[in-house]
Amino acid sequence: MGRMKRGFCLVSQQIRDEIIEGRIIVGDRNLSRTDSGAFIDSDLESRVQPSSFEPTIGDEIFVLDVERNVVFDSFRRKKVYRSLLEIPSRHRERVDISEGYEMKIGFNYLVRLEEKVRLGPEEMIRASPKSSTGRLFPTVRMISDNGYRAFDEVHNKQSLDKILELWLLIQPTAFNLVVHPELTLNQLRFFRGRNASLSQGEIIERQIADRLIKYKATDKFDRPLVTDDGLQVGFDLTGKETFGIVALRARKTPNPIDLSKVRAYSAENFFEPVEIKGGRIHLEGGQKYLISSRGSLNIPRDLSAELRRHSGQTFRGTLHEAGFIDPGFQGDLVFEVINNEPGETVLHSNDPRVVSSLEFFRTSEEPDKIYGESIGSNYQEQTGPRVSKHFEPFDFRTAAKDYAKLNRSVLVQDVKELHAFRKNKEGFEPISSGDSRKLLDVVNRGFIHTRYDCEADTLAHQPIPYILLFDDKQRVFRYIRAKNIKDYGDTRLFGKHSIGVGGHISIDDGPNYVENCIDRELREEVKIRGNVTKPRLVGTLACYNEPVDRVHFGLVYKARVSGKIEANEASITSCGMQSFEKLRRDVKPFETWSRTLIPIIEQIYNL
Repeated sequence: MGRMKRGFCLVSQQIRDEIIEGRIIVGDRNLSRTDSGAFIDSDLESRVQPSSFEPTIGDEIFVLDVERNVVFDSFRRKKVYRSLLEIPSRHRERVDISEGYEMKIGFNYLVRLEEKVRLGPEEMIRASPKSSTGRLFPTVRMISDNGYRAFDEVHNKQSLDKILELWLLIQPTAFNLVVHPELTLNQLRFFRGRNASLSQGEIIERQIADRLIKYKATDKFDRPLVTDDGLQVGFDLTGKETFGIVALRARKTPNPIDLSKVRAYSAENFFEPVEIKGGRIHLEGGQKYLISSRGSLNIPRDLSAELRRHSGQTFRGTLHEAGFIDPGFQGDLVFEVINNEPGETVLHSNDPRVVSSLEFFRTSEEPDKIYGESIGSNYQEQTGPRVSKHFEPFDFRTAAKDYAKLNRSVLVQDVKELHAFRKNKEGFEPISSGDSRKLLDVVNRGFIHTRYDCEADTLAHQPIPYILLFDDKQRVFRYIRAKNIKDYGDTRLFGKHSIGVGGHISIDDGPNYVENCIDRELREEVKIRGNVTKPRLVGTLACYNEPVDRVHFGLVYKARVSGKIEANEASITSCGMQSFEKLRRDVKPFETWSRTLIPIIEQIYNL
């Protein structure tokens, strides 16, 4: 009885017993079990976690144009479905999601869970979004029949031994989300007894014995603070493990994320890296970030934990959407941070302030499932601000190398306006002097994007001046690009041979974008010891063989030089003038544009 009074969180084998005894009602499922106690039904067993259970959503969803809190705060002693019917039909729409349905930012959605519950004496349920759901920033709150005064909690005071339906109230806030029947979006934790939480003294004892949170050897903050609220935790803003990237900021994008897909999306299309600069970062008001914890968690097998959702210590904001942590978890915490301040908040890397606290819960026995790879867990041993399972893992090393380059603002133009000066989709085409002036006017009227936003955009191409430097001996300048130079060029061109000098048109090149870009590129890339004629536009170039080619539009220029040409930056490893005949002997080492022009190099020379 003493154990009951102290309370505890149910673990995997006890959750199965709850299902067998009909306290968790799972419908027409095979409840047969193996000798080890696991369900034969693999889908059902996969939803039994070390200390939680994952319910599934039904095949219909209700779209609401009312405020979620206002609507359901007033419906507390009614069944949720009855409360829903009392909303006028013009304010709700029922949608069949059997074929998938896109939930959009700005709308509220109500969906019934397939599973029901029946609470016994001294039992309660707490719910939270799954970690994979939370990292996409939707608001996901559970409500129940005969509702309790808070979301995400079900108590037995008004519902003892009654079968209760459970519902989710969902509002996407960062990305549009595609849902399907039987998806699992949240998790339920079951408690018995009056207080399952560890006291301040118990947490201190377990920190000493088990090192609940472990700091890096180089981190001076090696003594975690424990208060009445729990174990205090803060942000890791050092970037030591993630090549200087301390946060991922959610991009504003119309592209939806299908929650049924795993590793189906590029994280770079949905998140932008935030680097630590000058020992600080700026959190913009209203923006959403993934930030990891200072120190790694080490949750013992007989404990679970939950992160406090709101911060009142460092800034006014939300710290997570999914804060529950299973027994056996090891790795950094990931905060789903929403800055609710109207302006920006500055955070410093050497600031020891905590932002939240961890509440720990005891169990009556160790679970027969432990968080980790053996049960298909996705975030064990995670380091840094890890994205959800729906994405390919974020490559911090590459992102750190490419960040400065991809964050640069460059000139782009509507692909239709550029191709209006061409007859064919691909290849080199000469251009008349009259059309060249018109084309340059079109290019100079382009608009500015960061390269993050246009490197995969086939509708708005990046014009690239591509300058061929000839001499009077029917030779052209040839060079080899460096294989790996930080902040230089496009990694897809590293190690390639080329006959064209040029690059992206920068925002700083305006207002005469093309002319100024050519002057800058010739100064930066090469050193000409002699005379050079003014580069003249002689044609356009379009190729679609490689991804790098599909988003660029070539402005082919020619100029005559006298004297020696030398490399002027580390991006060029070797260079020199080469005859047309020798060029044509082997075009394989060259990038696509050069390979396209070399067979007709004499024609261009004579234009």
